[in-house]
Amino acid sequence: MDDPRDRVLAASAMAARRRCEGVEGAEVLERDGLVLSLTNVPEPSLNAAYVEREPSDPATALAWAVEEMDRRGHAFGIDYPPGRWPGLDRAIGDAGFERLLSRWVMVAEAAGVPDAPAPADIRIEPVGDREDTLALARVDAAAFGTRLEISERAFAPALVGVEGARGFLAWQDAEPVGCAVAQDGAGATGVFGVGVVPPARQRGIGAALTVAAVRAFPADLAWLLPSDMARPMYERLGFRDLETWEVWVAR
Repeated sequence: MDDPRDRVLAASAMAARRRCEGVEGAEVLERDGLVLSLTNVPEPSLNAAYVEREPSDPATALAWAVEEMDRRGHAFGIDYPPGRWPGLDRAIGDAGFERLLSRWVMVAEAAGVPDAPAPADIRIEPVGDREDTLALARVDAAAFGTRLEISERAFAPALVGVEGARGFLAWQDAEPVGCAVAQDGAGATGVFGVGVVPPARQRGIGAALTVAAVRAFPADLAWLLPSDMARPMYERLGFRDLETWEVWVAR
């Protein structure tokens, strides 16, 4: 599996499965190349379909996914790279789904990501226990505007004792001010949830957290899905555009 697009696709499916580990009531359902990652937390972005390989019967696979998500009260959404599989593209169009958003996947050679030291008054530490996971949830909520109870239910349980997942916190004295999560898969490290609370931004903390996440596992490739605001930071760290992924949802 030398094509970085294939490696990132495989890694994303592994991350989608792992996201449900430790989350009470979560489920992972799979059929014909589709992976349903259902935390069953009331947040649409935490309940979605992912594509691990081209479905042999895209229309039937999509109908199954819609039915399973509807049965659990979730609006259907699928996150995938358009243009890879024309049959899947046609099935999504025929089903009447609409595109919600489009964003680039960025990758970097892990060995080429430069050091990014944290400010002198900031220390970057791995998440080590339940209290750390709750601190990460608080930072996530403050940085991204997520409801705290959602962050606590969806992120905290999957960061302690889950193989292939590691969280990081930026601390200023006893106060957590930044967070990041690394996910291992297919020899590639996925970097997720790099966030800094508003009062601590523009100090290089996000870059330091990103580098810590990139180096969390002995992988040669790192990948992420950048926000527009964070893109310049990732470019400075050596990340480049790989391909576009889109989220399509049922109307």
